[in-house]
Amino acid sequence: MALDPLATTEDLPEGTTGNTARALLVASAAIRDAAGVPISSITATVEVEAVSTNLLRLPGPITAVDSVTIDGTEITDYEKLPNGLWRHCGWHLNPVPVVVTYTFGLVEVPDDIIDLTCQLALAWLQHQAAGGGSTAGLKSVKIDDASESYTDESAGQVSPVFIPEATRTWLAQRFGGGTEVVLSL
Repeated sequence: MALDPLATTEDLPEGTTGNTARALLVASAAIRDAAGVPISSITATVEVEAVSTNLLRLPGPITAVDSVTIDGTEITDYEKLPNGLWRHCGWHLNPVPVVVTYTFGLVEVPDDIIDLTCQLALAWLQHQAAGGGSTAGLKSVKIDDASESYTDESAGQVSPVFIPEATRTWLAQRFGGGTEVVLSL
């Protein structure tokens, strides 16, 4: 199941043209990838490795838990917290897979994330309107005397929907990414 974009076409500046729906999906996917979580509310099944701690950290905020299994056995002796599941007896002495089906994420996407989504979508739309194609490594172009300069490979980007490392780190820290979604419901 595809997730809804983090912003809507109504959030884009008036008069924005092109495939706005696709642009918002592309931008939202890039932001979610950087954050490591869906950000907006979703019901999903995740698998995490439990160790001998009482708190099993999960992306949140957690709003509902449908089921929890430890190494294939369903359990109910846990407490739901905003950032994970607390178990008084701990999760397990040895690392084992814990599968959790739950609803988490924000009901309303924050304004700054809507703005970031729109900015990336606009960059994608402008790139498409200019003919698309890769700009990987291109740093500058000089028309007179036909000069081009390129960045090293690590600084290049293939798409205008590029999130710098500092922003990626900020998104991951803000939204607590890192758990793999096994199945979206």
